This record gives sequence, C-alpha cells and structure tokens, in this order.
Amino acid sequence: MKKESPNIALLGFMGSGKTTIGRQLARKIEWQFLDSDDLIEKKISLPIPSIFEQWGESYFRSLEKEVLQEVALKDNVVLATGGGLPAQEDNWQILRKYFLTIFLQVDFSRLYQRIKGDSHRPLLSQYSTAQELEKLYRERLVYYGRADVIIDGNRSEREIIEEILYHEKISGLWRKR
Repeated sequence: MKKESPNIALLGFMGSGKTTIGRQLARKIEWQFLDSDDLIEKKISLPIPSIFEQWGESYFRSLEKEVLQEVALKDNVVLATGGGLPAQEDNWQILRKYFLTIFLQVDFSRLYQRIKGDSHRPLLSQYSTAQELEKLYRERLVYYGRADVIIDGNRSEREIIEEILYHEKISGLWRKR
C-alpha cells in the first residue's frame, strides 16, 4: 500500500530525459527535485564512472538502493532514478510503497542518438555496440512497464510536462499540498 501522499519517481533508460523533465516538473509543482545518481556521487564523493571502475556495478547498485531508501522517507520529492534502478526487485518494493512511478518511454533509436559517446555513462563501455545496448534496453522495458503511469517521451519537454501535470493519477498529488 502506498503512503498517503507518495513522492514521484521518473523511470526510463539512459537519455530518456528523467533529469530534465524531473527538474521542470518539480519547479512547476514546487516540490524538491533529486537525482539518484547525483545523490550517490555526493554520498561517496566520486563520479559514477569511478565507482563502476573501482568497485563494480554491484557496489553501485547497493548504493542506489541506500539512496532510494533515504529519499523514500522524504515528502514532496520528484526523483530521477538511474536507468538500472527499477531493474532490481528490492528497489521495486520501495518504489511501489513510497512513489508514484512514471515511465518516460522513448524509442531506442532516439535514446541512442542522445547517449552515444557520453563518457559519464559507464554502461556504454560495457555495451559497445548499439545492438548490445538495445538488448539491455529491451530487458529493462519489462521493469519500466510496471510503472503506475507510462508517458510518451518522444515528444517535446513542454508536452511531456503538460501530460504529467494533468494526468488523472498524478494531478491530485501536488494539488493536495
């Protein structure tokens, strides 16, 4: 059962616009914006690529869960999650209980154009071809599809924000404050 006034978590693959949309949404509804990757970097004073390089993905995922648990205790937060966060079953239990989840669904070809060559995304070095990365994207779709709300993220930022603000499952959250 969700808490009475859940936070909002934006889900989606790398490059889907979670941070950009999250910042704008939080500003519009006057909630706090947080990004799980930023919180992890602040927590241990290292950039994400260095965390992956020094300790590996499993350590990063444990930090991701810690950060999610901390944010879950807050109120009136819009959280941009890392692309792999929803692919961990433990994280889904937290998301379900404390967040209204919104999947920003973007076509893989569009995502790939946005993220290719981005050195701040450590998984890009593990999945060196577009085909390998698309396979990861398809595997994660199963998790993203569990979201409470699915938004077409192939449109303009303004259109995406408008749909979120007026979606029947979402609009009541921020208006109740």
